[in-house]
Amino acid sequence: MSGLRLFALSALLFTALWLPSAAQQRQTVGVVLSGGGSSGLAHIGVLRALEENNIPIDYIAGTSAGALVGAMYASGYTPAEMERIALSDEFYNMAKGIIGEEYKYYFKTRDPDPTWLNVRFEIDSGLHASIPTNIVEPYGMDMGMIQFFSAPSAAAGNDFDSLMVPFRCIAADVADKKQVVWGKGDLCRAVRSSTTYPLYMRPIIVDGKMLFDGGLYNNFPSDVVLEDFFPDIINRQHGGHGQ
Repeated sequence: MSGLRLFALSALLFTALWLPSAAQQRQTVGVVLSGGGSSGLAHIGVLRALEENNIPIDYIAGTSAGALVGAMYASGYTPAEMERIALSDEFYNMAKGIIGEEYKYYFKTRDPDPTWLNVRFEIDSGLHASIPTNIVEPYGMDMGMIQFFSAPSAAAGNDFDSLMVPFRCIAADVADKKQVVWGKGDLCRAVRSSTTYPLYMRPIIVDGKMLFDGGLYNNFPSDVVLEDFFPDIINRQHGGHGQ
């Protein structure tokens, strides 16, 4: 066998042995996105920067606004698509509880009723003052969650590990004073619960528990990413600034 052919076979063998080991040695990356209201949408720019620098994201978790951005990325939305959505009038209306004209019939119109007059009588006729539990109506947000996440959630079998990127988000159980970690279930409800800031938006009830914004107990769920995924590197983003 000629020396040139022997060298070529040796190089091929080295390549075959080296490539799998190099792939195995790649460090896994987990990204954690905090809450922060509108400033939390700056996380979109962070995800764009990671992609532009060819840094893969193996796992992602978020709270509040970070849960919304993280869930969209895990569902397959690109940073460019998320930016277009965040800057759209539809997203503004969703955040402010403004219902589009095309949906008002479903939310504002009463069911057809043949009665001419409806008068309610109560045994206790005293006057009671009540404090409103929310500033904005949740209908726009609920419709947005369905639009963004119902299809990806169904495709993943409601298993967040089966999304495009394995995902976790955090909500708060205020009755038991503890965090709720979403890793399975309806992605729409998970993100909706994590983004429900107290008094601003009405909470949702899941399994008899009233859930609010996850930032009440864990605004930086890096511990959840470490416990569930154990990545080699955790990139923590707070309001667009990383650690």
